[in-house]
Amino acid sequence: MREGARVRRTHGLFALFTLVSAAAVHAQAPAAEHSLSADVLLPDADRHGTVNVPMDSWVYPALERLASLGYVPSQNVSIRPWTREECLRQLRQAEDVYQSSASTESLDREAEPLISELSRELDHDRDGWTLESVYARAGTIAGTPLNDSFHFGQTWRDDYGRPYEQGTGGLAGYSLRGSTGRFFFHVRQEVQQIPGAPGISAAHSVLYNQLDGTPAFGSGPPSPAFAPVAPSGAYTRQTPLLLYAGVAFAGNALSFGKQEIFWGPDTAPWSFSSNAEPTYNLRLVSTRPHPFPFLPQLGTYKFDLVIGKLSGHKYPARPYFNGQKVDLTFGSNLELSVTRWSLLWGVGHPMTLGSLKDNLFSTQSTGVTYGYGERTDPGDRKSDFDLRLHVPGIRKYATVYADAFADDDLNPIDAPRRCAWITGLYLPRLPLAPHMDFRFEMNSSEELSQDEGLARPLFINNQYRDANTNKGFLLGNAVGRDGRAFEGRLGYWQTARTRVEVGYRQTKISESFLPAGGTVSDAFGKASLHFRPDWTTDVFVQHERWLIPADLPGIHNNTSARLTILWTPNRHL
Repeated sequence: MREGARVRRTHGLFALFTLVSAAAVHAQAPAAEHSLSADVLLPDADRHGTVNVPMDSWVYPALERLASLGYVPSQNVSIRPWTREECLRQLRQAEDVYQSSASTESLDREAEPLISELSRELDHDRDGWTLESVYARAGTIAGTPLNDSFHFGQTWRDDYGRPYEQGTGGLAGYSLRGSTGRFFFHVRQEVQQIPGAPGISAAHSVLYNQLDGTPAFGSGPPSPAFAPVAPSGAYTRQTPLLLYAGVAFAGNALSFGKQEIFWGPDTAPWSFSSNAEPTYNLRLVSTRPHPFPFLPQLGTYKFDLVIGKLSGHKYPARPYFNGQKVDLTFGSNLELSVTRWSLLWGVGHPMTLGSLKDNLFSTQSTGVTYGYGERTDPGDRKSDFDLRLHVPGIRKYATVYADAFADDDLNPIDAPRRCAWITGLYLPRLPLAPHMDFRFEMNSSEELSQDEGLARPLFINNQYRDANTNKGFLLGNAVGRDGRAFEGRLGYWQTARTRVEVGYRQTKISESFLPAGGTVSDAFGKASLHFRPDWTTDVFVQHERWLIPADLPGIHNNTSARLTILWTPNRHL
């Protein structure tokens, strides 16, 4: 409920930066012997504005695998999405390393099809309008799903916050990009058909208000955020999934509109991910790595500054957020980043320069000093620290990463046992099975020191009761507010665009949060088949088993599937 003390020591974080950066530079892989400063400085690209590659594109796993195999030593992953120009820069570096490296023949056999497919995708950009894609998707859920990660869980994750319910639905959409000189524009429009929803019962309304600590406004009767809601029928809506424009300059871009933010090295970071619908925001971001001033041989940096609006909130309604992230890469092995972001303004909180100044610089503790609804409250401030390490000595075979989130500390490293953590391991190729990769992640939004449950929950504070959500979906990882999960994924690469992946995830919800706790188990499989030059079929299947007595008594199962047909002509109009 409280934000906590804002004045904390930060020397631990800087000491960690110093130690690990020195170790990373000392242990650089041979592939990084190419000049990083020369690789990242592309003057022609800086004068050309290009749009972002959406996070659900096959380009990301292909480039990440190339980097883990040692072919993109200057890659940064903690600030995404990448522009098409940045993806092309990484591709050019991979081609250069591929041509000149002394890597083993088996590694080259894994890299060559990835480089070839990426070349066909990225090589033909030019000014004007381009029809990127046209797609259609049908999906069904047989059984009772979970669709409230803020309280119980989420059956379909990392799907841009698209609504879903039990039954069959579908969508159709297109994406169009345009550029001229430094200026760029991108639109991705969808028509979505969603099955009917069961509504919210009186018992669930009471539970939600208990879990969220919903306050009353003024001296009148309580006005709960969740009141009983009658069932609703199926509906159809048209919505822009992405809609933004901007200008590029000096390796940076200033853009405005509905656009993605993805901050972290994991599949679903804590702060911003693909789990919720993209927000409307104003953003200043590095579009490529920049060499460190004065010490370019040490590594590179990137930054992301954003201010935007959240939707679907009730306590208070219509809040905004601002965020700042700095990403540092040392040599070819180590990447570190720090994040500070916050909720502010909204109904009852004036939108002034003074309140913005207090939000950015005040050291007052929200939970100690301010009651709910006070106009001078400085906002709900949060921090994040993440890292990715290509393990020295075996950097082409193993990558580890971590993501720590704190709701009441200047940085999570000051009090690591009071934070939410994600740790992960990625193996880009397996012994005796070079076409296969493996990923394993463990997530915990429980404190490591002790589980305080509702006494000190993450992703919420005494002012902003809907907090880390956009239109009801968690902005970050869908493990929820007081849960732990592990997940493993095994993938087989035939080509960069033809890939099969199977996985298993289990989530445990704490009894300190939900009465009697809960368990959710998911077994899933995904397959992408690139069967024509411009055509791809994506298939997703999942079986879920869950036991959450606070939601519904007994054990429940659901089986779901989605089929997507994607046409990517990249046709100039």
